[in-house]
Amino acid sequence: MGGFVSIPRTQQPIETTNDSLRPSKLLFNVTIHNSLGTIKVLMLPEDNVGDLIKAVLVIYDGGKMRPVLRNIDPNCYHLHYSPYNLQSLKPSEKLKNLGSRNFFLCSKPRTSSR
Repeated sequence: MGGFVSIPRTQQPIETTNDSLRPSKLLFNVTIHNSLGTIKVLMLPEDNVGDLIKAVLVIYDGGKMRPVLRNIDPNCYHLHYSPYNLQSLKPSEKLKNLGSRNFFLCSKPRTSSR
């Protein structure tokens, strides 16, 4: 037999509301500067940019990916829409309000201590 699944019909029509049409999680693709490929992360729409940065760094570091990051502190990174966009996203901004699911993560410029 094939891989089909039979779903029984209900006698009453199914009511849908706006809440049932909202995704429970969103898939984000984040490319880290100087790394190969993207990190794919499932996040809640109510999470913010700071949460996404933390999740990406945990996945990257936990996967022993190369190049090894010097620092995995989320406060040392900016999230951008692309590598060509100079404006970084605010860490407090909600993911559901961003309008994109593809991002670029780069480290913040080092400040000289002289």
